[in-house]
Amino acid sequence: MTSFGRLLGILSLLLILHWEYGTGSPLCNTPDNAPCVLDHPCASNIMTQIRNQLAQLNRSAKDLFIAFSKAQGEPFPSDMRKICSHGFIKFPPFHANGTEKDKLVELYSITVFFVFSLDDITKFQKTFIRKDQNLHSKLKSTMDILAGLRSNMLCRLCSGHNMRPTDPISGLDISQKDWFHKKKLGCELLIKYARLIPVLARDF
Repeated sequence: MTSFGRLLGILSLLLILHWEYGTGSPLCNTPDNAPCVLDHPCASNIMTQIRNQLAQLNRSAKDLFIAFSKAQGEPFPSDMRKICSHGFIKFPPFHANGTEKDKLVELYSITVFFVFSLDDITKFQKTFIRKDQNLHSKLKSTMDILAGLRSNMLCRLCSGHNMRPTDPISGLDISQKDWFHKKKLGCELLIKYARLIPVLARDF
């Protein structure tokens, strides 16, 4: 292999690692000669809709975490905060003092990370904890609100700032974990989400 070939291989690996462990989905300013195009115009009150969706998520986050913990069985219900509070999951950063565009980009990255992570966890729950309809209902409701929030953010980023996502980011990878660690990662994700969403609802 030539030196150039080795360099390309190293750069490719670094790029894969960056997005596998990175904290957000990249967005780019669309060039002037290729404007961001929408299928439909954004609602005139789209920023209000985004804030309302954050408020909805905030109201339901604690109940979702509690329902999830109870559904996992012992030792989660009796010791959920101790088990779930100590982990290495990190959401992408959010800066309340940023511009509208900066906050939208950061909120979009947080939402994408959470959606992909929660989707994997929901699939596991549906497969192995089928009977808890209360949990499944709360997971579905949260995913539905997140889908609307993501759509609204994309619309505002495109129409207001000529920006659109370029590459998706994956969330948590729980595929190789055993049952207990799948449950633990889900619990860690949801307790950190329950602590983050009030900040987003207040400061966005």
